[in-house]
Amino acid sequence: MAFQRHRSTEERKRSAIVLAKTLLQEIPGLLPEHRRECLGIALWKYTQAEGLSKYKTRFRSKASISAVARDLRHDHVCQRAIMIDTLLQAKSEDVDEILRNAVGCTITKDEHTLLERFKHLDGWERYRRAEIVVIDMETGQPFEFPHPREDKRHREELGRYRVSESSSADDPYSRN
Repeated sequence: MAFQRHRSTEERKRSAIVLAKTLLQEIPGLLPEHRRECLGIALWKYTQAEGLSKYKTRFRSKASISAVARDLRHDHVCQRAIMIDTLLQAKSEDVDEILRNAVGCTITKDEHTLLERFKHLDGWERYRRAEIVVIDMETGQPFEFPHPREDKRHREELGRYRVSESSSADDPYSRN
């Protein structure tokens, strides 16, 4: 089952970016909770832009490939709540870069539950810790997760995350 990219991928991504940037402007009468909710929708639109449907994403867990539709979930690799917080603090010129980190991955319902145990982490590190095998459907090969230190450097550049300075065994970025 090869990945089929939506023919309007780039226009759909640009539209989601325009939506996010519009929502981040000062709009009289727009309630903060409505701004957050609509930014969440913009993230959904961005992470679904590449595929033909929300479950036909470029990245899929190995288990999701043979699962029935009712057992599938569209997961945001970088958690939506964290990305929304980041967008709310961002400058307009940073929105494109932030949204480039919005990636959808189709997983099973059970894997989605498993990822909840790693909510304190973000990005592909949650998948690594949960031992979820992800297939890049474009190549048909297992996806090689970025090294945790590369993930950390990128997140720090964006100013998106507060990385703990602790050296606990649960901290993938500890200095030990």
